[in-house]
Amino acid sequence: MTVGAVTGGPGGTYNSSKESRVENRAMDMGTETFLKLLVTQMRYQDPFSGGQDMGDFMSQIAQFTMLERLIKLQQTVENFAAQQGPAQSLHLLNRMVEVKDEYGQLQWGEVTAIRFADGKPLLRVNGKEFSLQALQRVEGDRD
Repeated sequence: MTVGAVTGGPGGTYNSSKESRVENRAMDMGTETFLKLLVTQMRYQDPFSGGQDMGDFMSQIAQFTMLERLIKLQQTVENFAAQQGPAQSLHLLNRMVEVKDEYGQLQWGEVTAIRFADGKPLLRVNGKEFSLQALQRVEGDRD
């Protein structure tokens, strides 16, 4: 009896915390399913078969372990990047920037203030607030 490959869900990318929670739940279900299959295979394994299936079995365990570690590493990197965004936005204060408004038009001006809403920075340029994602260009070096 062989165990098929187990994956962490479609795409393997995490774009938002809500999607990450959904993907994590899918991964947890995958882990639980894999462990049930592992126990079932060990229970019905023929010890006198010469271990021909054990090579495939061990390969599948190694692949599954690697997948879990890659997902944890990706989550760690994403968490780190999310924590760095607010700190990096502070370096934009008093700098000339180009931002894209809600109509797709480019606005040019100085960042006069930075406000945080739900942990996300909002840049005040020309009296209007823009998200960090609206940033298109930053002019020059900071004095």
